[in-house]
Amino acid sequence: MSDTASLEKWKPKFSNWVEAAMPLLKEGNPKKAFASYPFFTTEGEPFTKPSKPAKQLRFALISTGGYSIEGPQDPFNPGPSFDDTPPGVRAIPLDVDRDKLRIDHFGYDHRFAKEDINVNLPLDRLSELAEKGEIGSIAQDTHVVMGLQPNVAPLLDTLIPDLIKTLLADEVNAVLLVPS
Repeated sequence: MSDTASLEKWKPKFSNWVEAAMPLLKEGNPKKAFASYPFFTTEGEPFTKPSKPAKQLRFALISTGGYSIEGPQDPFNPGPSFDDTPPGVRAIPLDVDRDKLRIDHFGYDHRFAKEDINVNLPLDRLSELAEKGEIGSIAQDTHVVMGLQPNVAPLLDTLIPDLIKTLLADEVNAVLLVPS
């Protein structure tokens, strides 16, 4: 079954789940609401083995940590998205002032990320790897999305294809995905 067919089969399950989950979420019971969430799965292997060594690859970083830059960027909506609107993406430059970053995502404990941002936004660790020559290079911008996206349809239909176009235009050939 293709991923498109899998997605079409999943959509009614998701709609039924939203109908049942919303009252529980409004009651403040997310654990019970998400206990019956209809996870989307794909066929086949999701990863591709690189065709050349890491020293020759251009890496990009994608995080679902919900980071944005105070001032020039609007904060993310911190809650889960249930509609068909694709989630926003924030471009975080490698040289961003770390003190200007804020975490808009309320779905995880920020304690460790506030102690060391590299926990879920490893800008410094990737830069060190590039400086040591262990990886080829790093894309100038890190792409950050808001995690907690129960509706995978806009991710698969819009967000991921748009990100792929952006990454290919930047000649990226490897991605480090850091979920939060």
